[in-house]
Amino acid sequence: MATLGWLEASLPGLLPALWMSLGLGLPWSLALLGRGQWQSRTLVAALALALGPAWVTAWLLLLGLLGGGLEQALITAENILLGSAVIAAAGAWLAWRKRNDEFRTVAREPLALDEKLIISLLAAAISLRWLHTAYFPFTAYDALWVYGYQGRLYFLEGFIPSDIAYYPQFLPLQFTYAQTLLGEINDHAARMALPLLHIGSLLAAYQLGARLLGRRTGLYCAALWFLHPYVGQWAFVGDLEIPLAFSFTLAASFFFSAWRADCRRAARRDALLAGLLLGIALFTKPTAGAFIWGLLLCLIVEMLRARRADSRWRERFQVVVYTGLACLPLGGVWYARNGLLGHELVTFPQSVWLTRALRSGDYLAPLALLVIVVFMTIALLNKLPRRRLMLGVAGLMLMLAGLLASNATLFPQRADPPASYIQPLEALLIVSGTALAAGSLLGHTGIHQDESIRRAASASGWALLLAAPYFITYFYSYSYHYRLGFAVMPLLCLPIAAALSMLYQPGRMRKAWRHVGLLALVILCLPGVISVAFDARWSSVWLLRAELTSDWQKQQVFNPSLIEVVAGLKDFLREDEREPIVVAPGEERLPFFFPQMQILDQPVTRLDDLEALEATHFIYGARARAAYLAAGIEPLDTQLVAALGRSYHFRLVKSHYDGFFSYELYQLHKLERRRRLPAQLESSERILQFGGALQLAAEGAFPHHIFPDTPISLGSDWRALQPLDRDYQFVARLVDPVREIVAQEWVYEAAAHRHGAYSTRHWEISEFVSDTKILRLPADADFSTRYDMVLRLGVWDAEAGDYLPLTIDGRAAGEFYQLPGTHRVRL
Repeated sequence: MATLGWLEASLPGLLPALWMSLGLGLPWSLALLGRGQWQSRTLVAALALALGPAWVTAWLLLLGLLGGGLEQALITAENILLGSAVIAAAGAWLAWRKRNDEFRTVAREPLALDEKLIISLLAAAISLRWLHTAYFPFTAYDALWVYGYQGRLYFLEGFIPSDIAYYPQFLPLQFTYAQTLLGEINDHAARMALPLLHIGSLLAAYQLGARLLGRRTGLYCAALWFLHPYVGQWAFVGDLEIPLAFSFTLAASFFFSAWRADCRRAARRDALLAGLLLGIALFTKPTAGAFIWGLLLCLIVEMLRARRADSRWRERFQVVVYTGLACLPLGGVWYARNGLLGHELVTFPQSVWLTRALRSGDYLAPLALLVIVVFMTIALLNKLPRRRLMLGVAGLMLMLAGLLASNATLFPQRADPPASYIQPLEALLIVSGTALAAGSLLGHTGIHQDESIRRAASASGWALLLAAPYFITYFYSYSYHYRLGFAVMPLLCLPIAAALSMLYQPGRMRKAWRHVGLLALVILCLPGVISVAFDARWSSVWLLRAELTSDWQKQQVFNPSLIEVVAGLKDFLREDEREPIVVAPGEERLPFFFPQMQILDQPVTRLDDLEALEATHFIYGARARAAYLAAGIEPLDTQLVAALGRSYHFRLVKSHYDGFFSYELYQLHKLERRRRLPAQLESSERILQFGGALQLAAEGAFPHHIFPDTPISLGSDWRALQPLDRDYQFVARLVDPVREIVAQEWVYEAAAHRHGAYSTRHWEISEFVSDTKILRLPADADFSTRYDMVLRLGVWDAEAGDYLPLTIDGRAAGEFYQLPGTHRVRL
């Protein structure tokens, strides 16, 4: 089993996290809620878990922006504590003033058996997720690229550098906050904010269901969201999706509370809180802007269904306006800052990501489950006639057939886009099947007479309308990973939760059926409780993997190729006094490990540019290729990538391919020497030129006695005498000089490497190209061994279909130059 050093490292982060969420969040939660709302402890806690981080990150953002403008470290422990103390005191004073406000007491009913079971399962899941969040450092791509890296950088610099843009700062500044208070880089401590945000998402899902349809629906909604196995496996990652789901869902809860409120004052208060939480969502990730489109969609539907004389839609219009205005201060500050500094207001993902959206039936699974559960619940509760039931089941089968047709497990040929897209016929099956199932319920009197079904249908309809813009965008553009739909999953869970809470009523069931229901509940929830403990394939338990004794080994599991590059750079830092300057086109995660190292991610193309940067290292691999291609550059056509085989200047330190990412770390060596005349050319008595285009100085070939398994080392230095517009090839021949028989011939290019070679098109007039070629005799070599052989070297012009003519000291000398020395073949 792994050592417990990670647990000790995480514990110091608990106090800053609790001070942020409870010390700041709790008083402001009480201050902003109505006095009657204090009775709901889960509501107070959910809002506290949102407002605490909001206040801390807003304060750190102010310090960071001011410090960035002044280039002065203002993000310090002293400033953080002073500001947070003032904020907490102000909230406590406002909350104290409300303590004697009048309110109506709400009676609480005892928990049912299934409710107690759900709470126990949720508590177990929280414990496991906290444990695994403490166990891991930052390992996921986005966490290394943005959130974890920026958290480290701001701590080290003490401000937010002006060149930082892209994602908003709600999560990175929380990581900065903890590390600044502790005075050290500590992933485990910094990540202690994550479990509280996860608990907040749980409470937000509960509040969504409880405030709209009651406590039972709230608990089932929370369980459906929090105990989803994918949510469990993503819980320790440390990126934006679960925090975004938290603020998005809690904003929806307050918005619907305001939407349905009869009291204008209460509606205004909840609408403003919804807007504040929407601002937090926008300060987390710009995709939260889809919430605004959802508001407008709800308003349009309300206007269409309201009577002309009905003033209800005007009140709801005010709710939308209050929500929109309240989100602007926190939600817009980062984007305004980016605009003022000349950055993009919102940086959208590269277009290549849009092409990866699968748009398959798998990503409609939440909606399919919704249709199935709701239909079966209504059918069972209202004893749907057999004919209607069979019609509905037939509709569900058609819907599933359309969805499963694009399932990659059943049909592997449809794993990747565009083959994964739902086809028109499949879409027709899905739509017609859903319509058939819905049509089987219409007109049945029992449904229309059931008030609970009407309330649930109304609440679910508004929730789905609010979620629709986000979900449609996700499905069409970003359905390449399930986590990107987390933000609206609690809203999609609401109708299912409503149906299940009505279907399973332990107090009205026989004992045997009640026990069967509880057992089924445990079986369905258990994968979500324990999923965080297993790897993605459910093949091993993280805490039982004895080899994972350090953060370095954990990084090797998730980022094996990248960690090899990190190891190479760490070796350089130990052994060399120079400060590394790394050119790493497209590489986004490396700065996490070296936050203050000069790492340049632009696609450099020429050796002169690399020399001007005074770079010490160059990194090539999958990310670099993608960066070149994104810039409209074919990497193998660049001088820099073509020159990687020039081993004197590019010394390969690390090379690793992990099945997804590949990296090659090159240490650069004396690039300026490529323009110096080699010693053998300075002392050369003869001038060897091919076609007036290339000059050669040859060292000869070794060894003199050649066996079939003996490598022949052929060294040569070349210089271009003029700009070359074509690719020349070099031809080495092993020749019997007595009989003038070519025993073996090799055709090669200069400085060849795994990606290509240093094409003569890239050669500069001012540089010398040193090349050492390893030649081998074929295993079945069969020629005379009676004579000494010689090696001759020529230059082949493939476009002209001829060899370049050789001149020695200006006199014609045929096509091939005979290298010094002889070679005896030993077979």
